[in-house]
Amino acid sequence: MNDNITSFALTRRNFLAGTAAALLGVTGAASLTGCAPAGQPSADELADTGETTLKEPTATRDADIVIVGSGAAGCFAAYEAAKAGANSVLVVTKSGNATDSNFNEITGTASVETAALKAAGETYTVDDMYDRMINYAHWTVNARLLRQCVSLLPSNIDIFDEMGVETMVLGDRYNFGFLNVHGFTGKNKGVNFEEGLTALGVEFLYDAPVTHILMEDGRAAGVQCESGSDIINVNARAVLVCTGGYLANEEKVAAEYGGCKVVNMGSLNNTGDGERIVIEAGGVAERVRGMGMNDIYGMNEKSTISVFDANPFMQLAFYGGLLTDPAGKRFMNEYMLAQEPMNGGGEATLHEKRYYAIFSENTVNAMKDAPYYQSIGAPAVWTSAATMFNAPLPDFDANLAAAIDEGWCFKAATLEELAETTGLSALPETVAEYDACVAAGKDTLFLKDPAFLQPIQDDSAAYYAFEYNPSAFNTFGGPRTDELCRALDADSNPIEGLYVGGVENGSLFCSPYYAVGGSCSGLSIASGRVAARAMVNYIAQK
Repeated sequence: MNDNITSFALTRRNFLAGTAAALLGVTGAASLTGCAPAGQPSADELADTGETTLKEPTATRDADIVIVGSGAAGCFAAYEAAKAGANSVLVVTKSGNATDSNFNEITGTASVETAALKAAGETYTVDDMYDRMINYAHWTVNARLLRQCVSLLPSNIDIFDEMGVETMVLGDRYNFGFLNVHGFTGKNKGVNFEEGLTALGVEFLYDAPVTHILMEDGRAAGVQCESGSDIINVNARAVLVCTGGYLANEEKVAAEYGGCKVVNMGSLNNTGDGERIVIEAGGVAERVRGMGMNDIYGMNEKSTISVFDANPFMQLAFYGGLLTDPAGKRFMNEYMLAQEPMNGGGEATLHEKRYYAIFSENTVNAMKDAPYYQSIGAPAVWTSAATMFNAPLPDFDANLAAAIDEGWCFKAATLEELAETTGLSALPETVAEYDACVAAGKDTLFLKDPAFLQPIQDDSAAYYAFEYNPSAFNTFGGPRTDELCRALDADSNPIEGLYVGGVENGSLFCSPYYAVGGSCSGLSIASGRVAARAMVNYIAQK
């Protein structure tokens, strides 16, 4: 396997290996997840698991604590509960095995004050991180819950170490001014956790989607799940729901985002089951909704959906050049998508059902022999490109032809013809205005950094429009909780015995994504631990 980061034929292994040398530099990688494991059923098949009423059980199980979901929050909750002395912990999950989750695929997680960070000379503290996050969120989250989760970030890495999952500090890819992302040097961390948790007495029930929470006198008393032809009632003293959000539920995504098509780069298991069953049990949804946007490059539903094996022309979306909406008008400062794709830049794309990157043929052809990043002077403000876009496009002719054949790349002899072909009616006028800004050295509309002002019209024989859909790894937002991750009802009272963790905890994540790499995984892990400690204490008091 080629570990040279200068080749854009990226894999999870060389994506991380290429960042090791950048420990104290500007490069690094903080992708939060990878593509869904192969061989899964379709999202539509997975989404239709909920029933409106309970069924007659064919089997019954008992546990102190039942955890719904085997991702980051679920695994760390199981660890914390077992370590705290819970007599029996059962993880019930739709996933088919230990590697069938976003948790297994994530390549990095946020932390502070770890031994590795201190060895690297990093002085950023837990207080610094909390202050950054709570102010970035404008206090729209549960401040006490966020405080607890941030305080657990350092010891998250200790647990990874205990489970045999090696990490290394990655560079400051987004130029935030501090190091915090710990990348995973191996793969299939889910297997490490399954083995480690099983040794602690935790049990896993795979291929068993939960359809309902069992309620008794207003208290969560277990869950009902389906395993093959069996309907299983799991009686439990406390229930934690952490099923990973709803990005694979196209209908719900469309409802939340005004009909926008968002390409799912994460697990097909994440169809919103957790939020549904908590609301059914009396919970209330928080108003904040957001997404962990794709920070690798653009994506189009017409092509192969993959993070590390996508057509390299997908990356042109993140080059900071001219982007337009479906009418052919600019809609954002394109530098934001080039440098801050997970938060502000990615959020801007959610305003559009699709968007287009416009280039001249001369500029595109030059990418065959030299990286675009270098051709525009390797601007210091584009630190992300030092890792991601520092090589010519591989298999140039074949990949360009594939993009055209798949219908997301358009080529025409003139801008007027390109506008007609794509429906980008305002494109000629937009390009004229944009090129005037290029000539003047100032973006008079969105004030983009002048380093990214590159001309479109350059006497080329043809012009290109590359079409992209917004794409993301996961959603965040869902049921409202208190600082103990207890689900709250409409009167803000805790629902006894019912807890919510991970990205579907509606009180932990802001929109857009925190300006901290690895936030979703780091905070999800910590929330599982907060919930587990609270559940153990709750059981002890009963």
